[in-house]
Amino acid sequence: MKILRNYILKDFLSSFFFSLLSLTLVMVLGNLIKVSDMVIRKGVSLTESLKIFSLFIPYILGFTLPLSILLSILLVMGRLIADNELIAINVAGISFTRILIVFAIIGIIFSLTLLILNDKIVPHFHYYYRQHIANIYAKNITAIIEPRVYLDNFTNTIIYVDDVKENKLKNIFIYEIDDKGANKLTYAKSGNFVLDKSILKMKLENGFRDEINPKNKKEFYRLDFQVFFIDIPLQKGEQPEIKKKSSDMNIKEIKDNINHLRKLNIQPTKFLIELHKRISLSFSPLIFTILGFGISLIIRHKEKSINFGVAISIAGLYYLLILLGEIIVTHNLLTPFIGMWAPNILVGAIGISLILKNAHIR
Repeated sequence: MKILRNYILKDFLSSFFFSLLSLTLVMVLGNLIKVSDMVIRKGVSLTESLKIFSLFIPYILGFTLPLSILLSILLVMGRLIADNELIAINVAGISFTRILIVFAIIGIIFSLTLLILNDKIVPHFHYYYRQHIANIYAKNITAIIEPRVYLDNFTNTIIYVDDVKENKLKNIFIYEIDDKGANKLTYAKSGNFVLDKSILKMKLENGFRDEINPKNKKEFYRLDFQVFFIDIPLQKGEQPEIKKKSSDMNIKEIKDNINHLRKLNIQPTKFLIELHKRISLSFSPLIFTILGFGISLIIRHKEKSINFGVAISIAGLYYLLILLGEIIVTHNLLTPFIGMWAPNILVGAIGISLILKNAHIR
């Protein structure tokens, strides 16, 4: 079994590193348009543009690594089946399950590796990527407010917006905090802002404002408005800074923010989504290992073009399910745990069923 294990590992690793290099190169070339846009349209130096782009590469690896594992398993198993080596292995008295265990261990090792990558490395590089972008466009007023970030560098106020284009905002949430927690919430579908010295002046449109009854914390007053003006002072002695998004934080920081927002009676849905999505995606190598093993028993081809097409289709469907789950959770139709883990459970179940159904095929 040791000889067979080394034989499979050698074949797998050669296919894996070739696939990883090829897929990463394709994605890098596809994103080089951002570098050319910075140089040609925005006047950023080529050196600075390449430096910024290099910080984005660890994020790309988070996608190409699981895909490379899937493609490698399809190639290795396809060749073993097409060349009748799987029959010879079975005749030699080595069970089908033992081969599956070898690949399962590979999937677990790469999943733990990706978990470390997604927890420690990718958020760190992603944050520095955004910092460099902000430094280049420091004069742009949109650096003051960033989308999908809980901004707390204002006096007794937390701001969250879904989208920012120049000084135009969409889906704006303003939480006004006192010593006992959030007691005022202002929401608007759209709005705009200007920064006047140390005061953020906002014009909000089509929304409402909730205020808690000081005599009864369970009651609140709601004011619907078409246009509403609000001035929000920056914290004294501080300049606007680049705040970390949930995607810039490690898992510990995400959990700390979840606990902090809950203490302020603010539902931390975005952080919960990011937490469960981060961990769920980290185990995609194991899920792809199981599914790839099962699908290889049906395809039974060693041609790279066929296996590449199958791998791309599976990965595309998987990430589409992740995106769909995130949308459903955002609309409060599922909990973040179920929404982010459902794709893994579904894809893993399909892989296991294919293995059980076709394990007798040699």
